[in-house]
Amino acid sequence: MNTNQEISLNAPSASSILSNFLGKQQVISAENIETVSEPISEIKVSPAAEILNRLNNKKERAAVNLGITTAEVETMPFDLSQLETEGIFLNVDCKGFSTLERQIEWKSLGVELPPGQTVKLSPPRVGLLPDVFRRKLMRAASQAHHALNKFSFRFTLCESVWGTSEYKWIPWNAFENFEQEYKRACETLSAAKAEVLANYDEILVTLRKSFADLAEDSAKRLDATLEIPLNREEFIANVVAHALGMIPTREMIRDGLSITMKPKVIVLGSEMLAEQQTAKALNLENAKIEVAQQSVNLELDTKTRIEQLKIHDFELEQSREREVKERIRQMKIEAALTAANDAISPIKEGLDQITAKIFEAASEMANKLQTANFVPGALAKRARQMCEWYRLMNFTRDTSLEEVLERLQSAAGADAKIRSKVEMQSALNDVLRATSLQSKRLLDDDRLSALEL
Repeated sequence: MNTNQEISLNAPSASSILSNFLGKQQVISAENIETVSEPISEIKVSPAAEILNRLNNKKERAAVNLGITTAEVETMPFDLSQLETEGIFLNVDCKGFSTLERQIEWKSLGVELPPGQTVKLSPPRVGLLPDVFRRKLMRAASQAHHALNKFSFRFTLCESVWGTSEYKWIPWNAFENFEQEYKRACETLSAAKAEVLANYDEILVTLRKSFADLAEDSAKRLDATLEIPLNREEFIANVVAHALGMIPTREMIRDGLSITMKPKVIVLGSEMLAEQQTAKALNLENAKIEVAQQSVNLELDTKTRIEQLKIHDFELEQSREREVKERIRQMKIEAALTAANDAISPIKEGLDQITAKIFEAASEMANKLQTANFVPGALAKRARQMCEWYRLMNFTRDTSLEEVLERLQSAAGADAKIRSKVEMQSALNDVLRATSLQSKRLLDDDRLSALEL
């Protein structure tokens, strides 16, 4: 198989025109249709006849518009169905490789072209990477293009219609071999980019030295040809800076250089019509399914709403029942509170009497202690007797005053030498505060136990 081989197209056949590229379905020819189809009452137009009818209609419209006869209108067969079923049009796109070379100005080389020249001299190109690295990158692109040219054909008629010669036709039998060589080209590119990135700093040093030598040589030529004096250092620095600015960056080498396959799929007119009819049938079927789904959804929604109403009514009934039960419970609690108050009122009265007597005795002792410079023995004795009286009279077993009365009894000890007026006065103040609060812990405990239902 020769590279860039040109193959003329055969005359179109009904079966090849109707073949499907994506599914590669076999199409029954017009002759087979006649033998295989069962006799039916209606006359069905074969696909081949339908295509011929459309062709005749086009010829008639062209003849009417041109004012000529239908026989004078020629037809140009353009059959792509076989190409679509037996292979694929493909192009290999190599991006970014043009940045590895750039044109430089003649002045950078120390050449001053004469004005008004009749022959155009294009400036030379310079490699922006050392050849040992640049050639490896370019080799990857060459491998990809060579693989495409090796396993493909060129069809001049297709190139004329498309207006480009980039796409070439690869048979299905040769596609795997092409794909293997294409992958090898991609691997070559990856290895070359990795090598360049690993030695990028050394490459910059090498290019800087090469550009400096070239700029110095160009400066000598310009200095010899120009009439005005030349600042060599400034010229060399500008040339080197301009050249280094053209060098591809790390990001450009890593992401800008790529090799990709670009397939081209041809959509035939028959396929478009078949696809349109299929789409219409699918849309109609989808519309029917959607209507049925809406009916089912409406029925389900109605049932759901009925169930929700039932649940709502049940919840309302439960809520009303809870409210009634809560009101009854509150009425029972209020009745229990009234009964508890009536039941514990004698206990409360006795506790109030004990507390009042202790408060009154503590107040008298506190008033007498304010005018004395020490704790009199009679006052201390009365305090001890009051504490003892409380222990005898505390029939409610209330412990709210025990702690303060113990401190008072300790402060009013029998030994007059260790009695302190300050301690005694502090203990009396604690007793006054405790008795003024009317401790009700026992009463509350009894009341809570009475409220239990």
